[in-house]
Amino acid sequence: MASHPKGTAHHWLCCGRFPPPRDGQSIATQELVELLAPDFTFTCLNSAARPPEGRIIPPGQLRMKRVGEMLRYLLTLRSFTARYPLPILYAILSGNWLGHLRDCAAFAWAIPQERPIVVWTHNSLSGLHDSAIWHRTLGWLARRARFFVFAAPRLAKPLCKLLPEDRVTFIPNPIARAMLCSSEEIHQKLRATDLSAGLRLLFVGHMIPEKGGWRVLEAAAQLQRDEIPFHLTYVGEWPDADAPRYFFTQVDRLGLRSRVTHRGGIHEPGVIRQLLLRNHVLVFPTTYAMEAQPLVVLEALNAGCAVVSTPHAAIPDVVQSGVNGFLTPPHPDEIARAVARYWHEPGLWHKHASTARQHFETYFSPAVIRYRWAELLRHVEQELSHAGPREQPTPSSSC
Repeated sequence: MASHPKGTAHHWLCCGRFPPPRDGQSIATQELVELLAPDFTFTCLNSAARPPEGRIIPPGQLRMKRVGEMLRYLLTLRSFTARYPLPILYAILSGNWLGHLRDCAAFAWAIPQERPIVVWTHNSLSGLHDSAIWHRTLGWLARRARFFVFAAPRLAKPLCKLLPEDRVTFIPNPIARAMLCSSEEIHQKLRATDLSAGLRLLFVGHMIPEKGGWRVLEAAAQLQRDEIPFHLTYVGEWPDADAPRYFFTQVDRLGLRSRVTHRGGIHEPGVIRQLLLRNHVLVFPTTYAMEAQPLVVLEALNAGCAVVSTPHAAIPDVVQSGVNGFLTPPHPDEIARAVARYWHEPGLWHKHASTARQHFETYFSPAVIRYRWAELLRHVEQELSHAGPREQPTPSSSC
């Protein structure tokens, strides 16, 4: 799918995934396109293979629907790049083998050799880097692009020996503006919160084991054994029809029925925002292989939540253990021990929650992200400054 925005001197082609489905990658891409308007406009080519809302297609799983949509996307990309000389924001570089084949085909067949490309990576590339087969093609892709944008330095490690430093930059993921909390809301939260009634814990993520929700349930059982008062709220889609039955069987087995609420998948940003404002701690012990910089962790900092998570992917670049939360091994006992510190150490939660919000405003606010992206895109546009007059895209609605 392509949408054609109004003509402008700062006009780019953005290849990426856009909602639906609403997941971290599609939300971040859509948000960036909107954040940079009106100074930049984009023609958007949507590469998303669309599973049912909220459902995750396992990385690398071959589905005929996905292959068909990839082929249509490649044909549209080739047609457009042949007609219009736009610089390209390639926001879908994949870390799994099927997506990598798509990327290779796009760079070799659909995108002209001379076209400036900025690659924005949302996934871990470690799996490709560790494979002798894919390492070569990953290096070829790296040489074809002008810039690589990573959300955090540790995500760039697979390419550190393939790219010179002046072709790599780091810009955090943008959260949806509908998720932003005001300073007054955070002040009110910190002023009104009294932990003596118990900790309010929140997990937000797909209910697949790798995202950590099942480990949080075991950690909650440990908190109950330690007589720490709490309530745990889950928000997340079920991976299959059997998962809810198994989950609530576990809740009953652990004696947590009165302490655990599962609200299903929630796609309204305002509802998630209010949940983050009402809760004290986001507990998110992910080990998901394709994790990069989870939006929910940034959203939690924005809402004045302390975060208990794992030292996985780019999370250590966001959560400073002992400063605005804790990083723990993905084991229920360790997770419970970290959460329990907010009960046993008076004042610690207020300190971490306040620092979390300050950290967000300094490094992850929309103004910071917008400035850094605009600076980068204008720099790349200089590569087209000596080109002669070319045909411009037909004006139409924005992406």
